[in-house]
Amino acid sequence: MHPQFKGYETIIFDCDGVILDSNNLKIEAMRNALHSAHVPDIEAERCCEYFKANFGKSRFYHVRYFIDHLIADRYDGLYESVLNYYSRQCEELYLTAEITPNFLSAITDCTARLYVASGSAQDELRKVFQQRNLDQYFDLILGSPTTKSDNVATILAQSKGKALMIGDAVSDYLAAENNSIDFLGYLPFSNVKEELEHLSKNNGFPILRSW
Repeated sequence: MHPQFKGYETIIFDCDGVILDSNNLKIEAMRNALHSAHVPDIEAERCCEYFKANFGKSRFYHVRYFIDHLIADRYDGLYESVLNYYSRQCEELYLTAEITPNFLSAITDCTARLYVASGSAQDELRKVFQQRNLDQYFDLILGSPTTKSDNVATILAQSKGKALMIGDAVSDYLAAENNSIDFLGYLPFSNVKEELEHLSKNNGFPILRSW
């Protein structure tokens, strides 16, 4: 069991960049989805930069934001086109994404109840975790379209004791803050390392550079 887990009865993990090394894979999947929908390269890159900087929010939020704010030529069916292509790619990449180094060793013999609260699509995430035999480690796996903060609240309502949220994105920190629980910033695969480290340290929370 990782020493940072001591003293907690409930531990909630983000998925991308924390359990699975999937952040860059998902950014590339979004880029491919935008290109497949004939979004111009400059706008597609602008969307991907926003996506990268705001990781952890649902794909439904991101694609809607792209269309409302970043893509000039909006046509009927664009939302569905981008979303469907991206979702198909995610199902494939999740099956091959590496587990973050030493994650399974870190949770071995952990006495806390373990949960997942992710911005990824819930049905997709549960299916992949089952296929990869990762579901055995967690009491509950929650994802979008419900917000991360609401998913954390759902977990806390059915758990007990001191709780910890572990994530690599600002949205993970905010989910912990909104639910008044401790936070641990996991940095190795974060898209916003400096921002998350600064936010964590300024609010008295630790960071982790490896499992």
